[in-house]
Order: sequence, then structure tokens, then C-alpha cells
Amino acid sequence: MSFEPTLETLLYVAFVYVLTGAVKGVLGIGLPLVSLPLLAGTLGPVTAMAYMVVPTFAVNLWQAIQSGYLVDAFKRFWTAYPLAILGVAIGVSFLTRMDAGTLTAVVGVLVIFVSVSQLFPLRLSVPHGFEPWITPVVGLCSGILGGLSSFLGPFMVIYLVALRVTKDQFVGAIALFYLIAGIPFFGGLAVSGNLGVEELIGSTAASVMILIGVVGGQWVRKKVSPELFRKAVLIMLILIGANMIRKGLMA
Repeated sequence: MSFEPTLETLLYVAFVYVLTGAVKGVLGIGLPLVSLPLLAGTLGPVTAMAYMVVPTFAVNLWQAIQSGYLVDAFKRFWTAYPLAILGVAIGVSFLTRMDAGTLTAVVGVLVIFVSVSQLFPLRLSVPHGFEPWITPVVGLCSGILGGLSSFLGPFMVIYLVALRVTKDQFVGAIALFYLIAGIPFFGGLAVSGNLGVEELIGSTAASVMILIGVVGGQWVRKKVSPELFRKAVLIMLILIGANMIRKGLMA
């Protein structure tokens, strides 16, 4: 899908990135979950994913370093990373071969899946001694899902919550996972010709818009109920995902 940068579309794209940053500022939820379904119809799903390269690495590198858990996270979850890279490669190979209608429908399904998992979080626990066996499986599943959609974190988030890690451990582990899994994902987009200089420039501009939104979102967080806001955003995304499935099946 080709992107025609008219004034109206540019204003819409800028608005979406500011909104994405605002949601991030209020809730801290993943950037692609908000931006991708809102921009898929304007930029195309793959281009919308490519535009997240700079924000993804900038935000997660900062969070990984600031957490103070970077080295320990790598030591504890290192078995997840090779399989995550393999999973991403598998997912991206399917992503870059899908026609626009099929990809739109698939992304719609995944948007609903991720949103529902956030709306009704599972209360799981990992039995003692099972972590060494489950970690690589979670890495592989997260990689495949991420390669198909750029949603790299849902399975890893559920897993970390089930492990009952502390807040700082959670932030450090998930940020490091995003960084490592993001390399083959965006690398695959570059190799397939979907991430070049134009997309990097657009991604850098997106980062500025997202930062503006984050600052605004932090102000909004003091004025509204974060839980009510979270539910409203997730319900909106479920409806958007359903509409993407409809458009994909009709294409």
C-alpha cells in the first residue's frame, strides 16, 4: 500500500502518534498496540510497523538501562532470546508475503487478542522448577507473534507477571526483550525493502510526536482515573480490531 502524504493524512498521522504517546504516558502500554490499528488503513500495516523502529529502540533502551536489572535479566532469561529471534524470523517471513487484505485481518485478530489479554489479565503462576523449560517456549511464541504483528511483548508480559517479578525487574526484563527481539524484526523489514531511509525519517518524526504525547499523558494521568482510561482505550482497540477484520475479509 502506497502512502500519499497529503495535508490531511499528515495531520492524521501526527494526531495518532500524539495520541499514542498520551496513552503511553497515562498507562505505559505498548506503543504498537495503539498506533498500528489506527495507522494501518493510512500507511499500510507494514509501513506502520516500520515507523515504530526509532521509538521502540529509544524507549526500551532507556527503560532497560534505568531499571538497573539489565545484566540480571539477561542471565535469567537468556534462553528466551535465541528462540525469540527464530520466532521473529518465522513471523516476518509470513508478514512480508501476505497480501494486504489478509494482513489487515490478521493484525485485527491480534489487536483483539492483545487488548482482551490486557482487559482481562490472567492470574497465572509458574510452578517451582519449571522456569528453565517454560522460558524458551515463551521466547519462541513471543517471537512468532511479534514477527507477524510487531506486538513482541504479550506472552512475555503474562509470563513475567506469573513469575511475580518486582516492578523494576519487570521493566528491565521486558525492555531488554523488546530490544533483542526488535533487532531481527526491523532487520527483516529492512531486508524485505519495507524499512529504508524514508521510513527512518518518518520514524524519527514519530518519536517527536510520541514524546509530546507522553508529556501530555503524564499530565492527564493526574486528572483522570488510569483504570477507567485503560478500559476505554482497550475497548476502543477491540472495536478497531473487529473493523480491521471486516475490511480484511472484504478486500
